[in-house]
Amino acid sequence: MGLFTKKTELEALQGQQEKLAQQIAGLQNKLAQVQSAKVFADTDLMIEDNATNKKRVDKYAKAIEGFQVELEKLSSDAQEVASKIGAVNEAEKQAEIDEVASALEKEVELAHKRKLLENKVDVLKNKLYGSSGLNYNANMKRLVGLRSTEEFDSSNPAHAPYIEASSKAGASGIAKAQKDFEKLIAEMEKYIEMKL
Repeated sequence: MGLFTKKTELEALQGQQEKLAQQIAGLQNKLAQVQSAKVFADTDLMIEDNATNKKRVDKYAKAIEGFQVELEKLSSDAQEVASKIGAVNEAEKQAEIDEVASALEKEVELAHKRKLLENKVDVLKNKLYGSSGLNYNANMKRLVGLRSTEEFDSSNPAHAPYIEASSKAGASGIAKAQKDFEKLIAEMEKYIEMKL
């Protein structure tokens, strides 16, 4: 149930509670008046014991009993409404707790993801240090008969196809690596919810 619905329900219950409180107060006032009148009727009956005075005392006693029964019912209704108001307030408080807990869970998850990535980057940095893989051209040089430390001779026509193949392969490898890296960064940004 949404917060707006709970607020509307709470307002309706508070309106009911106020109306019941007014009815109870009015009924208590009437009861007090009748009880006061009965005291006078009892006094009249004590002074003059006759059917009229007995009838008046019985009438007030019956009215008092009726008001008390009605008062008990209104009090019970008021307790029920108060209980419902308490339940709505409790549900509203729990909804607020759940909302804040959900936000906290998201914050903790994100912070932990970022920390995990940071730790992994540190490990990768240590592993990658000194192993750049830039010795990739050694096999191509070997085909020409060069050692890995020697360079191609661009003025030598025999080296031309190897130089061209190496250049194309290098450019293609760099382009593919860049494309894959961009995909990886996009996934990492999504994972840590942060633009890198």
